[in-house]
Amino acid sequence: MNDSFLLNGKTAKLLYEDHAKALPIVDYHNHISAADVQTNKKFENLTELWLAPDPYKHRLMRISGIPEQYITGDASPREKFRKFASVFPYLVGNPVYDWSLMELATVFGLDEIPSSENADRIYDTVTEMLGSEEYRCQAILSRFGIQYQSPVAGILDDLSPYSRKGFAPSLRGDNLLSPTKELIADLACGDNGSTTLDGYLAAIAKRLDQFSAAGCKFADHALDDGFAFLPDDGANDARLARLLAGEALPLQDSTALKSAILARLGAEYAKRNYTLLLHLDAKRKTSSRLARLAGPAGGYAAVGGSLRVSHVVDLLSAMEDLGGLPKTVLFPLDMKDHAAISVLEGSFSEDHVAAKVELGPAWWWCDHRHGMVNTFECISSFGVLSEFIGMTTDSRSILSFVRHDYFRRVLCSWLGEKYDGGIFQTDVRTLGEIVEKISFKNALRRIGENK
Repeated sequence: MNDSFLLNGKTAKLLYEDHAKALPIVDYHNHISAADVQTNKKFENLTELWLAPDPYKHRLMRISGIPEQYITGDASPREKFRKFASVFPYLVGNPVYDWSLMELATVFGLDEIPSSENADRIYDTVTEMLGSEEYRCQAILSRFGIQYQSPVAGILDDLSPYSRKGFAPSLRGDNLLSPTKELIADLACGDNGSTTLDGYLAAIAKRLDQFSAAGCKFADHALDDGFAFLPDDGANDARLARLLAGEALPLQDSTALKSAILARLGAEYAKRNYTLLLHLDAKRKTSSRLARLAGPAGGYAAVGGSLRVSHVVDLLSAMEDLGGLPKTVLFPLDMKDHAAISVLEGSFSEDHVAAKVELGPAWWWCDHRHGMVNTFECISSFGVLSEFIGMTTDSRSILSFVRHDYFRRVLCSWLGEKYDGGIFQTDVRTLGEIVEKISFKNALRRIGENK
């Protein structure tokens, strides 16, 4: 790819070359397979590596009219790649187009645009490369300069894969808000003498200690479309008992119980110095047909559009009152909410803690140039841009770490345009320091390696 890709102007290029390009990566939230990393997986072909784990690509194939047989169905790996290549030239404008070209160039040294004409050649060339030791899972990851990465793990997942330096679990805590008999049993709540809310939280706390021993620094919860927070009314032990007795709780009771659990988990996270990642307002249930065909992470989710910032505020305030608000990064999926969420950086603070609560990087359907620039504009207008935690991939594909380079290029271009246009009255040296903080140092501080 062109070295000046996304870099508009002399200042943008200077900021990128001198301050961003060579920085290591801290990727604090992703969905790559820890088992694949642990076993140093060997990929059999390009489709297994490039298409199968990437719902972003699946989504665009569906939009282009490609039958599901060639996406998640029983077509051969070569046929699936041919179909993707056949529509690829027409995906220009979507970030997947840019990321794909970056992935091919960065990892495999291929500087060409996939199409029907070259599909078989690209497929055969890369598949042959994948047969060598240089292109097993760990070797591919080593090409990105990753200093720290944190794939998600459920509360009961095996933590043995997280024994490598710079490779730690990030807790995915969604199921903790809807306890079941099976989860209670697996957490051995009986060891705590009861299945009260106190007993349940004590059992979780024991498991969190094991996560901390494995290097965990982040906890993640998805607060999807329709999220509401209700204050504790003292009736949640009774609600938990009813739930474990097999009763389906009415929505009001279910919401109250989830609210109480999440608020108290916040204090546990704060005690362990975790950063809490709250992903807001995804509409995960759309097409029931695609859910049956492609599974729960099939790339067909949507933006909810119903986020109520007051409920997020009530949750954070309740965590404060219960013994500690953890450092918190908020990821609204609807870009219209970026401004309101970024304002909260000034609503919750703590002495000697920078950006206690902050707007996170543009997430999911927003992690393209337009979404990233909107995030920069909101944080700089309503908060302190230099304290921004910066990019994370939130991806299932091990090739997606090129998105850090994409992000850095967009950041340098945006800052360069502000400087060249006379909008930011500062100096290039200061802008360079800001680039380094956002691209690497602020995230490094979150894992305790940069004070």
